[in-house]
Amino acid sequence: MKLILFCTALITVSGVVLGQRKNEQKPAARQPSAASGKEILLKYCASCHGADGKGNGPAAFAMKTPPADLTTLSKRYDGKFPAGYVSALLQFGRSFAAHGSEDMPVWGSRFKKLDPVHDPTGQQHVDDVVAYIQSLQTK
Repeated sequence: MKLILFCTALITVSGVVLGQRKNEQKPAARQPSAASGKEILLKYCASCHGADGKGNGPAAFAMKTPPADLTTLSKRYDGKFPAGYVSALLQFGRSFAAHGSEDMPVWGSRFKKLDPVHDPTGQQHVDDVVAYIQSLQTK
């Protein structure tokens, strides 16, 4: 009987400890940061879209199709910011006719490498950029 109680207690304690380890390994989700998104946009997107997001970056003149003006997305989507569209575009690249140029790079795989410990999927970086682009929208 003591052996059964001991084994039951051991299994219970092991379950609690393993459950805590799983929680420790999982990074806490955070709200998207437009400030972080601005840093990412300036580093990765501004050469084409410009520091102000208006499509006037230094590489824009060399592109067959000009980069999109990121400040007018809400206006072009009937007053609603297309967050899901922008997120998908950043993660998977352009497979949408509305974006224009095929030159849009796929950032999802690159964002995964930025912080593989705290953001292994790169989604937080995408969310940050989306939040920043949303903050740029003209009224």
